[in-house]
Amino acid sequence: MSSLASRTRRGWRRLLPPWPLTWQITLAFVGAMLVNGLLVSAAMDMWGDYSIARLKAGLSPAALRATRELEAKRTPATADLAELMRETSGLQDTLQQESNAVLYLMLALAALVTMAIGYMILGKLGRGLDNVAGAARRIAEGDLAARALPVRFASREERELIRDFNRMAGSLQRASRELSEGTAAVAHELRTPLTILQGRLQGISDGIFAAEPVIIDSLLHQTEALGRIVDDLLTLHLANAGRMKLQIGDVDLGAEAHRVVTAMAHELGQAGLAPVLTLAPAPIAADGLRLRQVISAVLSNACRYAAGSGPLAIGVWRNAGSVVLEIADRGPGLPPGIQPDQPFDRFWRSETSRNREAGGSGLGLAVVRAIVEAHEGEVSLRNRAEGGAVFTMTLPVQVPSA
Repeated sequence: MSSLASRTRRGWRRLLPPWPLTWQITLAFVGAMLVNGLLVSAAMDMWGDYSIARLKAGLSPAALRATRELEAKRTPATADLAELMRETSGLQDTLQQESNAVLYLMLALAALVTMAIGYMILGKLGRGLDNVAGAARRIAEGDLAARALPVRFASREERELIRDFNRMAGSLQRASRELSEGTAAVAHELRTPLTILQGRLQGISDGIFAAEPVIIDSLLHQTEALGRIVDDLLTLHLANAGRMKLQIGDVDLGAEAHRVVTAMAHELGQAGLAPVLTLAPAPIAADGLRLRQVISAVLSNACRYAAGSGPLAIGVWRNAGSVVLEIADRGPGLPPGIQPDQPFDRFWRSETSRNREAGGSGLGLAVVRAIVEAHEGEVSLRNRAEGGAVFTMTLPVQVPSA
């Protein structure tokens, strides 16, 4: 029964929206005034009853008879009324002074009650700010996992502040983790080609290897790999800084996709992929070179992760106010349990060994997302119900330049 009552109370609290801080302070002030008014009124009534009872206790029998007749709204005897007036003539000033003293005492007590109510209510209202301040101090000391906890009776502003602060703290924690992991990943990605270059060049210098064309070609391959990594990192840096330069022009996305597929026909054939094209005209205003870079990166990923899976469906079409590119393979698909945006993170690979030949540098899809977002578009990568993975890029249709 008690658990049902507690669940009911929690349900009612969820139905009540958080009030703005100004309303909460106003209600606290009005509540304090009402409590004080009731307190002073009750105290003065009690003092009045006590004063009357004390006055009656000190009256003579004649004056007491006159008092009872007056309370019954009857005319007392002249002698009794005269006795009552004689005995009470000097008490008016005394009662007035005592009433003033009681009133001042009750006002002082009301001030103490107001302070107590303000401390209890406004103290609860300020706990959200205290939580944010405490979490901010912990973050400043290096604890990026610190979060501000929600509190009961928090105002709307406090709840929004706590939510925004925790979102900011989460972003800082992710940025710190990405920086740490990215630094290690960059070092790893650069170490392999640099080690190969250093070893081969040292061998040539020591006369162990001859400077034959085959060795020179392998060294050039490593320098190209280094160049690609540097170019990808530069692209990501420009995108994050909002300084990526786009050469906007009239582009047909379907024609650009056909051009990239034709250029990569040999690579796709070696990977055991057979392109199945459904390319409708899709004119937009975009950077054609950057879009070809996107399509090439996605097809390279398909060659790496879906090799030997056969048909590779590549489609382009218009959809209301946008154009869509979709590339679907029949490979093993994405591993279970990953988040939707995870494949587009820097240095992410579906395999965890960080083997360059098996998994690439891990920058390709991050660059793809950066380019598409620079065009104010969206990308997604998900598993297909019939097996394999499907990449989707959606770009807004813009008015082609004249």
